Amino acid sequence: MRISILSIGAIASVLSINSVFAETTSSTVTSKDYVDAQDALKQNKIPVTGTNSATPGTTVVTYTGTAGQIGERGIFNPETDFDEEDGGVADGHEGDLVTANLVVPMYNRIQEIEDNMPDFDDLPETTVTYKTCTEWSGTPHTDANCLLWNLSDKDVYGRCSGDADCPDSNCINNPDGKYGYCQSSTGICVCGGGR
Repeated sequence: MRISILSIGAIASVLSINSVFAETTSSTVTSKDYVDAQDALKQNKIPVTGTNSATPGTTVVTYTGTAGQIGERGIFNPETDFDEEDGGVADGHEGDLVTANLVVPMYNRIQEIEDNMPDFDDLPETTVTYKTCTEWSGTPHTDANCLLWNLSDKDVYGRCSGDADCPDSNCINNPDGKYGYCQSSTGICVCGGGR
């Protein structure tokens, strides 16, 4: 069976017309133009970690509650995002994230303050006498109408500033006529000499 030259020419013409038609029509999904256009719509590949560490940017991508939708948060920059007038964060930067170069010095400062704070064992202690009225002679229930006082001592921490801050109860039963006084060098109530 022989194919005539005319038949071969007709087949070649049909193939040529189809290839031209595919290049010029956007509705054909197999065309080169269509594929190139679709590639242009694709998101670039996200690079592996460390690729862009020299240019970290100024925001961070975050998830949202809607599929396919992303959020964004700024990274706090103290040089531009700090409000000098009121000592706070500038408007619009309240939700910014902070980086380690801001957090580490603050953490170290807090540790330094904690390390230099006195232990509770080192704090001066004084005794305070509380009085509570339990019986009144009438109304109104005021100190002037109180018939029976309940006195209770409680040890508290703090520095004294004068002898009035140091009750005599620091000297148990006032031995040898001694009274409590404020030691000015330490701010601690002690039991001392007579008044």
